[in-house]
Amino acid sequence: MIRDRGNIKWNAMMLPEHVKLLREWHEKDQYVKKPELDEWALQELSEQLGIAYTNKIEVELSIWKEKEIFKVTGKIAKLNVNNALLYLEDGRQFPFQSIFGVAFIAID
Repeated sequence: MIRDRGNIKWNAMMLPEHVKLLREWHEKDQYVKKPELDEWALQELSEQLGIAYTNKIEVELSIWKEKEIFKVTGKIAKLNVNNALLYLEDGRQFPFQSIFGVAFIAID
């Protein structure tokens, strides 16, 4: 059985500039493109946000920001259609363009 050390054996022969470039390349490889929603998905998203706002239901939002996706939970305090912003009760705000998923959190 061959017991290879992987990349460890090559580190001594690599210049620091190469290591830096490889790390940057690996970080860029983890970037996520912004999801594109079609007309039906946007309509469904709008309806779910409206239901959550009127009924004060806690939601989990899927947000795309700066090449990564993260999830946020909370209750919607305000929907500002003029500025295209969604405000949560804890003071956070998100533009409509960055929201691409809504899920209702079950209440026990």
